[in-house]
Amino acid sequence: MAPMSTAAAALLVLFGVVSLATTWNAAKPVLNPTRRYSPLWLPAMVVTELAPFWLTVQLAMLLIGAVLGGPSSTAGRIGGWIVVVSVAMTVWLMIRSAIGVRRLTALVEGAVQPGRGVGRWFGRPTQTPVGIVEQARVAWRGDLTLDVIRPIHQLEHTPVVIYVHGGGWTGGDPQRQARDLYHALSLDGWVVLSVRYPFTPSVSVETQIETIRQAVAWARQTWAPSRVVLAGGSAGGHLAAMVALTSDEPVDACVGIYGVYDMANRNRTRAPWTKIRNEVMQASVDEAMERYRTVSPLDQIDGVTPPFLVVHGTHDTLVPIGEATQFVDALRAAQRPVDFLQVFGAQHAFDALSSPTSRTAAAAIRTWLRRVVVDAPSART
Repeated sequence: MAPMSTAAAALLVLFGVVSLATTWNAAKPVLNPTRRYSPLWLPAMVVTELAPFWLTVQLAMLLIGAVLGGPSSTAGRIGGWIVVVSVAMTVWLMIRSAIGVRRLTALVEGAVQPGRGVGRWFGRPTQTPVGIVEQARVAWRGDLTLDVIRPIHQLEHTPVVIYVHGGGWTGGDPQRQARDLYHALSLDGWVVLSVRYPFTPSVSVETQIETIRQAVAWARQTWAPSRVVLAGGSAGGHLAAMVALTSDEPVDACVGIYGVYDMANRNRTRAPWTKIRNEVMQASVDEAMERYRTVSPLDQIDGVTPPFLVVHGTHDTLVPIGEATQFVDALRAAQRPVDFLQVFGAQHAFDALSSPTSRTAAAAIRTWLRRVVVDAPSART
């Protein structure tokens, strides 16, 4: 066998194994996400949201291997068939996402913003659409900043969304997620204030919650908005929900996106996270159960909660959807207003990349805010 064919066969085998493992991880996790933490949720999210690009890479590698004579050996043929199987799984991922997008589309009033620039292929960067102004790192408290995303032709007393980014309470930045949501809302007349806040373990999670409360007060004083809504993703979903449920500054609604609602994880809806114990709470549940309760949205539901929209991917392996389900069930049991938007096929942080799922989910959230907030009386009932 010629050296070129040998190299092509090796390429097919190596790429086939990597491709199959990566695609399988996106299609069906190997580890039970309620039992054991795995960082493999991140590549699963990337492959899921960029499945058309990943399919192109797979087909290109299959073609290169075939042209170079890889299938002339048994090993090459085996490698080729492994790539074919991974291609089939990637097609299934695309079908699964298409089903999810179709279900979301049924909830959308108006247009879904199309992908723009190279972001439509690679998920990033997400270009700012015409009609929107973005102001980065506007100081709002001491050395803390926020990003302002607003319509060019801004009217007085516009509604405001305060978005709290994720990052596991220990990091993150507003520009790493939800840009499709920022744009969808701004094009619909909202001002989006995406805030930065101090991180644990340098500060306590209680300080983070208080910081977001102060952001609400700052927004009311600075922008004189007609409505104020809190929203956030992952750890930001937790912080937004806590402030919406406990703040003396009432908000008109809260949108929690793949958030954490029970810091104590009492129902084992997700795997045990040493990060929460060591870096966020700096104490175990057994050592500080009451403190865990006081920072868990699940324990703060009372008779004056604002309307909630809980958004969660059905295939989230970092914060499985059971976390959201128990929060929604508790709100419903208390007869509080809540809607549950389950994004079929979506992984954790699915809106970190611009994709049909991210853009359609953003349009669905925009539609909900129109119906529940914009067209409703401004009152916390």
